[in-house]
Amino acid sequence: MRYLRFLGPLVFLSACSGPAAPDAAVCQDVVIRLCQTASCPGVGTELAPGTDCVLSLQERTGCGGVDFTFTSPTRERFLDCRELLLSNGTSTEQPPACDDTLRFLFECPDVAGFFQGGQP
Repeated sequence: MRYLRFLGPLVFLSACSGPAAPDAAVCQDVVIRLCQTASCPGVGTELAPGTDCVLSLQERTGCGGVDFTFTSPTRERFLDCRELLLSNGTSTEQPPACDDTLRFLFECPDVAGFFQGGQP
């Protein structure tokens, strides 16, 4: 019986294990989230996404290619900032709130700059 107390947390922790997502997939996830909120006041003016937001941001950053890797900003910094976009869930089927995207843009100026035209 004593072992059952430890089994629950162990199962929970092991469910989160596995290989890390490739850098390109992480970047593309953020591109989708940013484009979902591009029509929010202040977001589109910061990103200037053009007519095809996803394609535009992927071309600017280079993260449309499978061989994309983070340099500056680092993967760790990118993931820290990405958390701001996850308050509505980890699935891209539920877009971030406009306020969350604005927080992302203004609290992470280095990562926001990456999407505004910086290359890795």
